[in-house]
Parts: sequence; C-alpha cells; structure tokens
Amino acid sequence: MTGITEADKENIHFIWEKLYENPEENGKTIVLRMFTDYPETKMYFQHFKNISTLEEMKKSPQIKRHGKIVMSALNKLIANLDNGEELSSLLAKMAERHINVHKVDLHNFQIIFNIIIAILEETFGNAFTPEIRGTWTKLFGVIYACLESHYKDAGFYP
Repeated sequence: MTGITEADKENIHFIWEKLYENPEENGKTIVLRMFTDYPETKMYFQHFKNISTLEEMKKSPQIKRHGKIVMSALNKLIANLDNGEELSSLLAKMAERHINVHKVDLHNFQIIFNIIIAILEETFGNAFTPEIRGTWTKLFGVIYACLESHYKDAGFYP
C-alpha cells in the first residue's frame, strides 16, 4: 500500500489486535459517536431514522450489527495490507457499494476515520503515541485517496 511502511504496519497491527478483540462493542461505539456527533449521517440508514435518543441507539441491535460490519470491513483491509491486489479489490467493492447501493457521499468516510482516531486516542491513552496516531492518519489517508479515485471514476464526486 502506497506510503505504508513495515513500521507503520506494526503500529497498525499493535492497536488493531486490541481493538478487534471486541468488534461488536467497539464498532457500536464508532457508529454511536458518528450518529451523536454527526446526526446528519443517519439519513443514509433507513432503519436508524426513527431511533432518536442515545439510549435507544445504545440498545439498538441494528446499530450493533452495523458497528460489527464496520469493524469487519476494517479488519479485512488491515489483514490485507501486504496484499495490494486484494486490498485494491476490497476498496473498489466498498466504494461501489457505498456509491450505488447506499448513496453515501465520500466525505462521510473522513468523518468515520476521524471518529476512529478519536476513539483510539481515548481508548489507548498514552499508548496511542503521536507516531502511532500519524500511522493511523496515514492509513486512513491512503484508504480515502483510493476511495476518492473510485468515486471520481463513477462520477459520484466532483
């Protein structure tokens, strides 16, 4: 993956192994943060529109399920950091699904990436060093650039 070094991969795996120990709960945390900090993102989810309070969101099996989907998608990407062809294929499929099925604007990926980094900082405290933060920022930047390319090719991005 362009720009991701072996040291970066070690930093990514160091944090990810711990975060992925509980994908449902950690994924739910990501989705809850997205919906509370960016309530406009709920418009992309028909079955979440009627869930309005934080308590309802915390109890929602759909939010928990979507959180696990987010975590599983990230896990596949991270597991394939050394397999550029598979990684490219996964990102192409992700972009296609978000463009054609969900009609999700590209900037929403940056929102969720920023949320994940904030949650990593909160969860890992001092263990989430500036170096590790930089690695995750780099990873999400590369993923975003690839998604952006697919969005442009599909004419879904200005």
